[in-house]
Amino acid sequence: MDRAEVVMDKIEKKVEKSKGKARTVQERAKAWEELNKNVLAAKTQTKGALEKENLDDEDEMQDDVEIGDATAGELPVTAQSIPLPEPTEDDHEIL
Repeated sequence: MDRAEVVMDKIEKKVEKSKGKARTVQERAKAWEELNKNVLAAKTQTKGALEKENLDDEDEMQDDVEIGDATAGELPVTAQSIPLPEPTEDDHEIL
């Protein structure tokens, strides 16, 4: 009987310990679920803001094209070459 009582005490302790671990796991899972929901909500808000910004950028680009077409009569600026100075006699010598 004494031996059975000792075994029962050990099993009760193991069961309590196991329940405590299970609670901890469940609490962590809840925290992760809440965190995932917050991240997902933030992503959708960011995505919506980016889409709105992209639409605004496209509108601005269309406005720029219209302005660019109005100034198409101007000639583009081209680079001109600058002649190099003539080499001196010292420059022809190879050391």
